[in-house]
Amino acid sequence: MPTRSINPGLGASRSPVVAAVLVLAFVLAAWLGVAQNRAPSPVGADAVADAFSSARAMGVLERVLGDQRPHPTGSPANAAVRDAIVTELRAIGLEPQVQRRFACGGFTCATVDNIVARVPGASSEDAVLLSAHYDSVAAGPGASDDGAGVAAILETARALLAGPAPARDVWLLLNDGEELGLIGAEAFAREPEFARIARVVNLEARGTTGASLLIETQAGNAALARLLRASLSAPAGSSLEYEIYRTLPNDTDFTVYKRDGLAGANFAWARAPARYHTPLDDIAHLDPGSLQHHGEHALSLARAFSAAEPPAPDDADAVFFSLPGSLMAGWPASWNPVLLAIAVLGWLVLGARLVRAGAVRAAALPVAAVLAVVGIAVLGVAGVLGHMLLQALGTVPATWTAQGGAMVAGMMLLAIGTLVPLGWLVQRTWGVAALALALAALSPLVLVAAAAVLWMPGGAHVGLVPVLAGVIAGHVVPRRPLLWAGLAALPAALLWMPYAEGAYDAIGHEGLVAVPAVVGIMVLPLLPAVLALPRGAALASAAGWLGAGVCVLLAVSQPAFDADVPRPANLVLVAGPDGSRLFAQPGALLPRAFLDAAGFAREREPMNPWGSRGVPGPRGPALAMPAVVIEQRDVVGDRQRLQVRLRSARGATTGGLMLPGTVDLTSLRVNGQPLAQSRWHARDEPWRGISVVGLGADGAVFTFELPLDAEHFHAFDRSHGLPTGLEVVVAARDEVGVPIGGGDASIAWTTVPLPAVAPQDPPEDNQAGSNRSISAR
Repeated sequence: MPTRSINPGLGASRSPVVAAVLVLAFVLAAWLGVAQNRAPSPVGADAVADAFSSARAMGVLERVLGDQRPHPTGSPANAAVRDAIVTELRAIGLEPQVQRRFACGGFTCATVDNIVARVPGASSEDAVLLSAHYDSVAAGPGASDDGAGVAAILETARALLAGPAPARDVWLLLNDGEELGLIGAEAFAREPEFARIARVVNLEARGTTGASLLIETQAGNAALARLLRASLSAPAGSSLEYEIYRTLPNDTDFTVYKRDGLAGANFAWARAPARYHTPLDDIAHLDPGSLQHHGEHALSLARAFSAAEPPAPDDADAVFFSLPGSLMAGWPASWNPVLLAIAVLGWLVLGARLVRAGAVRAAALPVAAVLAVVGIAVLGVAGVLGHMLLQALGTVPATWTAQGGAMVAGMMLLAIGTLVPLGWLVQRTWGVAALALALAALSPLVLVAAAAVLWMPGGAHVGLVPVLAGVIAGHVVPRRPLLWAGLAALPAALLWMPYAEGAYDAIGHEGLVAVPAVVGIMVLPLLPAVLALPRGAALASAAGWLGAGVCVLLAVSQPAFDADVPRPANLVLVAGPDGSRLFAQPGALLPRAFLDAAGFAREREPMNPWGSRGVPGPRGPALAMPAVVIEQRDVVGDRQRLQVRLRSARGATTGGLMLPGTVDLTSLRVNGQPLAQSRWHARDEPWRGISVVGLGADGAVFTFELPLDAEHFHAFDRSHGLPTGLEVVVAARDEVGVPIGGGDASIAWTTVPLPAVAPQDPPEDNQAGSNRSISAR
């Protein structure tokens, strides 16, 4: 069959018009990509009874949190929050139970008070669980983390009761001890109610605003993806979020549920992360739209999960992603190899068609493809250098600062200012035609698609969709390179822009390094259109570099911390055998004025023998050391088994042991309870910290096994806040300095020596060997 001639210059007079339209469409697609992951508008208290209203939920939250004191597990404030939740549940007609249990997470044990209630359905089997935790960290009131989740579930329960009864029971779990290590979820997983549950919706937060993103599902999520597409009114997130989440060192209660066989969805928002676990995690900073989004997800999925058949244990995985217009698209992950083959073959065949038609030289295509990949690599280097510049200018003194928006915009503009002149230089120096450049611009996306299909299947769409769009359009209108390359750029902008814009919030200032390369991958297919505009290269380059410079100036001129983006820094009094000293544990560079006024040094030093570090400050008041008694010590082969009782002589509510990393964690019991399974157990650590929250007068009993050559271990107790006499130092922390996480604390520690013992002789044949007991008092 004769090949139709392809003239790369056909329609050249219309190229600027097409190019301008594509550039504007690209900007719109990038904006839509970000906007689709914004929270919906809040709904007022006058909403219909069976709908979710963030205004009603906000009222619940205000009543539950009361004076908004921090309420960590075991505190009187946490008991008050628990009682308020019980009151709210009774007010809507439910009969909650408070399940008090002693349980252990991976490294911490506590007595927790889980609140459990049931919205009755037509069937009690294969029920649905709505879960959130009500405890907070010691430094903040936890309005978003996770008071918003609690309020969303309470309002969801009210809406369920106002409508038709669900097909299956919907259980509500407002659990305790999540911040200590998922302890409430671990306790509930042993309850008889847990065996009746098939699906779960977990609500979390890592910031005070943002869309309620689907951050986690489970293997075999195809049925879930279909339910999401049919049920959620404003879906946000994708299967790529799940792939990314699996690589991060993060756990939520969903970790426990998934480990123990439940299917479901884990939702969280993650904007304004600088307020996370600080006093600014309060109601004033909570976005009502984010709360609305949480509630809409919870209510929709409670109804959908209740009505659907239980998930099949061998279900397939799926690729899914949200789109503008409250849509969600996707396909079975098993389609990925087929779609990749179509994309790659279509791309190669398009190149062959262009060569056969004489539109481009065969040698030009691989050269252009290599140069396109090199261009993205150059942007990766630019990201590293840009980040180093920001560090040198002092704009990143903490993981998150108030200049985040300026720095993200600067990195995006840096990508444009670097990529466009590179494209112009390639065209001018190597004579690469528009057709070759357009085809080569898809090269990085082809590589991304192939890598995702092989190693991260849930993220395959970010490469496959743009490549398929460009290749299909290219075969339809091969003589319009600006058009078909630009059509590949549009879905790239839609799918990639949320990650470019959100990398800083997700990771911190280290995420800025990736922004230029991410922007470059989505801009590269648009490059032929930009270069086709009159003075397009010059204008885009100038705008990129000048804009990046302005953003850097804005970042430098702005204060790093303010009333909405605080400077995190804890003050910790540490008392050991040689006395006590106050340390600062900053999450940011501390002002020199504070260090000098409060008598702190400039460099971090070890605070204790197991290596925790802080900036040493003035001496502090003495603290009574924890009391430790080795109640039993037996030799078992080449190991020693110990039973140790720990008490706090000063009435601290938390205490624990720092054991050598050679401890057998499977042998460890705290008050008779084993530790929960944890991925962190597999890590090699020189010391293992095991804590108990809620020490009583009798203390806590630890049993564990160590090698015979272990020479000692350490014991500690911990209390929230600082003793009197340190008020001047606390006051020296400036108005934007706040505690974070565990907050200011007082810690006393002591070392417990272990006298050497000899290995036990092997038992005689046919005779049970007896353990040798060592005097241990």
